[in-house]
Amino acid sequence: MASRNAAQAAPAVSSAASLHNSSVVPWRDRPLLTMQEAAGIAGVSQASLYALAQKGKLTLRKFAGRTMAESASLAAALDGAEAWTPSDRNGKALAGRLERSRAAWAE
Repeated sequence: MASRNAAQAAPAVSSAASLHNSSVVPWRDRPLLTMQEAAGIAGVSQASLYALAQKGKLTLRKFAGRTMAESASLAAALDGAEAWTPSDRNGKALAGRLERSRAAWAE
């Protein structure tokens, strides 16, 4: 019975370990995020984060040999995202294909 109770007991977690757990501290309250965390929050690839950094829209830092994204910078980038508007790319592409097809038949 003693081994059964020991197996069911919750493991002790230090306060330092629990603070590192991202579910305990909201991401906006953490100074730095791993690239994987930042990409997951933004819903983009890590490569897209590097592209945003090259454009000056995201600040990256090196910490303990890892590339990290500043949370405040990520929040600003997300808050400043442009509103989505529908485009007419498909209509323009369709018109171009139709024009090329008509030109080919006219020859």
